[in-house]
Amino acid sequence: MKSNKYITTALLIVLVLFINILSSFINWNVDLTADKKYSFANASTTIINSLDDKLFIKVYLEGDFPAEFKKLQKSTEDLLKRFKAIGNKNIDFEFINPNNVANDIEKLALFKQLVKLKLSPTDLEIKKDGKQVNQIIFPGAIIYYKDKQSAVNFLKQSPGETPGSNINTSIEGLEYEFVSAIEHLTKNRLTKIAFLEGNGELSEQQVYDITESVLDDNFNLSYYYKVDRFNIKEFAIDSTTMLPDLSRQLALLNTYKAIIIAKPTIPFNNLDKLLIDQYIMQGGKVLWLVDGVKASMDSLQNKSGTFIATKNVLNIEDQLLRYGVRINANLIEDLRSTKIPIITGYSNNKPQQSYFSWPYSALLVSNSNHPISKGLDGIKCEFVSSIDTIKNNIRKTILLHSSKESRLNPAPSKISLGILENPPTTNSYNKEFLSIAILLEGEFESVFKNKLVQKNKQIQFIEKSVSTKMIVVSDGDMIANDLSNSGGIYPLGYDKNIKFTYPGNKHFLINAVQYLCGDNALSHLKVKELGLRMLDKKKIQKNKLIIQLINIALPILLLLIFALFFVRYKKRKYA
Repeated sequence: MKSNKYITTALLIVLVLFINILSSFINWNVDLTADKKYSFANASTTIINSLDDKLFIKVYLEGDFPAEFKKLQKSTEDLLKRFKAIGNKNIDFEFINPNNVANDIEKLALFKQLVKLKLSPTDLEIKKDGKQVNQIIFPGAIIYYKDKQSAVNFLKQSPGETPGSNINTSIEGLEYEFVSAIEHLTKNRLTKIAFLEGNGELSEQQVYDITESVLDDNFNLSYYYKVDRFNIKEFAIDSTTMLPDLSRQLALLNTYKAIIIAKPTIPFNNLDKLLIDQYIMQGGKVLWLVDGVKASMDSLQNKSGTFIATKNVLNIEDQLLRYGVRINANLIEDLRSTKIPIITGYSNNKPQQSYFSWPYSALLVSNSNHPISKGLDGIKCEFVSSIDTIKNNIRKTILLHSSKESRLNPAPSKISLGILENPPTTNSYNKEFLSIAILLEGEFESVFKNKLVQKNKQIQFIEKSVSTKMIVVSDGDMIANDLSNSGGIYPLGYDKNIKFTYPGNKHFLINAVQYLCGDNALSHLKVKELGLRMLDKKKIQKNKLIIQLINIALPILLLLIFALFFVRYKKRKYA
């Protein structure tokens, strides 16, 4: 009998060992979480499986960290292990502690190298030898593939948020940050996009941050696309007719996957409109950033502190109307807005400033579920107009809107700083969720359908587009970075008054371009949420005694019951 027991035990041990060895070769992961935080998006699997060479990742997140950073470190390690499991042995990684070097000279040299590689350092407070000390860390990674490399900075730091919330946001974005960097490295040829010129659009300097990045990081359009400037009015000349070569101009325009029309100030002529229209008819994508009203903060820099805002006449109203939207000649006033400084007095002959909410600078916080705008925080606007939708066969999705405490000021209207001294009543802000950015998708009808201007022999006129998409935003300043008096360039979304950069502007616009260019899979990675299961403090306080009994007394009671049962069982067995 005893020998049978020994054989059975031995077989069980062998079976357990066999299962453990087998599990090291097979990915047994099953995601049972409600938010599917351990599941890969199809885009991730596709991109990783497409690797045809070794990819190596150096993660500079090793060391003695507080609990929050330990969580980020562990999440990063888990993600890379899953990458490795599906990467056909083409992926490997290592964790490195940049502070674990021989001496300060070597450490400084390494820090400089990491900064040069575009990793962003951050100051972290840690406990060392019983004391709180500051330590520079680099929460990011360098990815190496063939002869190329790319930096990944995965720590998100939103002012006003708790460290736990920032870490959670960082973990949510890990998959996107790594996969988008890998996708960038594996692309053989970048897609072309262009900023349109010729109608008083924003200059190259004014869109520099979204194009190239002031901070010299990878978060810009040039990282994902080849970005050009295309002047719609600069035509090649047909050598036979000595006239502008319209067909060539359209052919050049069609080389771009998407075009950006950023704050035009000069009316479009019919030829401009025809080229844009036929570009759309052939499947081109457009990001429109158009002001409904002529207004700027510079106009307030006079003795009276007032100006008259007038309708922005661009001769594209009929075009946008045909596509499905109307940018209204009004200004949105929003109680959720940014602040501006006003001199309220003098002390020792020095001006004293106070900050007041400026209703014409709406601060947008998205609650949309669309991948372009979901989860975005802090989008800074300036003199934005409302957008109406027109009934047609085009699918329309509202991406951004004002708060539930808004009102409309139709143009022409007097804009004055006096509104800060004598603000309107809160009750007058009785409009809610006024549309500011709208996605249009479908088959568009040409604005030139049934019009004589379409009869141009140089191009083959198309009345109805293939399935395509465009985004219309009623604020040209949303994409514009400020310039300093000395010619320096501020980051997009930077507020000079409070010295803070609103992150939403850049995120929204890059998301918008990626969606238009068909990078939908990557866009969907951004909306993966790992919900923080926060406790209800009110309920905790109310049911404090019950919670304590359940969590402390109940386990002890169960343990005592088990002990008594076990003692009685032993007594009966050996009685």
